Amino acid sequence: MFGAKGNGRSDDTDALRQAIYESDSQGRLLFIPAGQVYKVTGTLNYYKGEYRNYTLNLLGNIPVKRGEYAPSKYGGITVAEGVSLFKNATIRGSIQRISLTGQRKDNVRVFDNCTCSALSIKECNISQFGALFYDTTLNKVCQIIGNTFLTVFYFSRNEQRSAGMTDSTISYNYINGGKEKRDNACFEWGYYNGSLITNNFIDYYRTMYYPVATSKQIFVGPVSSNNHYQVFRYFYAPGANIQNIVFYSYGDAFNWTDPSSEETLGKYIPFTYKGDDGKTYDIPPYIARCGGPWQITVKAAKIEQHVKSIIYIGGTVTEYEGAVFDVDFSGNNTYADGQVLYKQGSPAPIYNNGKFKQNRVNISGIVEKVDALPLLGIGRSTSVNGRKVLYKGEIYTATNIQEGSNWKCVWQKNQE
Repeated sequence: MFGAKGNGRSDDTDALRQAIYESDSQGRLLFIPAGQVYKVTGTLNYYKGEYRNYTLNLLGNIPVKRGEYAPSKYGGITVAEGVSLFKNATIRGSIQRISLTGQRKDNVRVFDNCTCSALSIKECNISQFGALFYDTTLNKVCQIIGNTFLTVFYFSRNEQRSAGMTDSTISYNYINGGKEKRDNACFEWGYYNGSLITNNFIDYYRTMYYPVATSKQIFVGPVSSNNHYQVFRYFYAPGANIQNIVFYSYGDAFNWTDPSSEETLGKYIPFTYKGDDGKTYDIPPYIARCGGPWQITVKAAKIEQHVKSIIYIGGTVTEYEGAVFDVDFSGNNTYADGQVLYKQGSPAPIYNNGKFKQNRVNISGIVEKVDALPLLGIGRSTSVNGRKVLYKGEIYTATNIQEGSNWKCVWQKNQE
């Protein structure tokens, strides 16, 4: 209707811009037929000199059982270098069974500086993009379900905004960051209020969760459930301006095939720290990087191939014991008894009196010997209530008390 050629050579940008505008304004379906390849060299929601908000209704016909995927056979949209497919807008609606193919470049993006509101992306094949969501927020029950993402360097990336994921779901996807050796991250959103990430297979990322923000804030993470995380170095690592963390993982599987060992091209820089001896050391792979009183729960996890540490502590063991970190690992992980902690300034593991044994860690059930009673503040009474420590030969229990309208936790010496 609008002059698109669909031959993969002609520039169909203007035709697709017109088609999407008409689809939105008339509330009609825009169908991408099999065998057609539409070349795009500009942002699709840029129409008549301005970026427009759209409700998408895009449908293709990628076969559900597609085996070896071939864009030339199933059709779709190809995106030129330097192009963001949707930009500076609020995008709603549905994208289903469509192929989007970009370039293996950081400046090729699907959503750039957008707010995706009640957007559904289902059964699509999206490959070779620098970022899927760049400085883009998901909210109002977005659903990213049943897609294949191949060589997407950053599933989400924050650089200019404190973008986040709110009340939305990412489920049953294959997400691959590409085999290039590079400092990429899967999820860089700054917050995930009320969000669920479940039943995905995710691999080839230096860091899985790397929250960053433009101002100081607490990181409220998603519920991560029954995902398989493979080929990564760091699972959770706090980025710029992240002061605290609340994160819950249940039934996830971790397979640390460290990307630094891959014989691939590109740049790869591990996190480092300076030891007491003045030398610089690589921080080993970990699930969590604890730097203070954070609330992290990892339950019913399976480690298929364990590499070095589970927990990295940026500070002291006392700071760690004042935090909340409940862990229950299962599976065939074979780490040495106690060898789960790294302390900043030390190149060697802290064995911590061998308290971690038999492939199980449940810190809430441990009475830990400490040199000083950890600090307990207002607002954390529920999370630390009942914790016990051994201090100067006496057992102390963290106990809730009320002061006015506030509850706080204090250490009380056991009487028995």
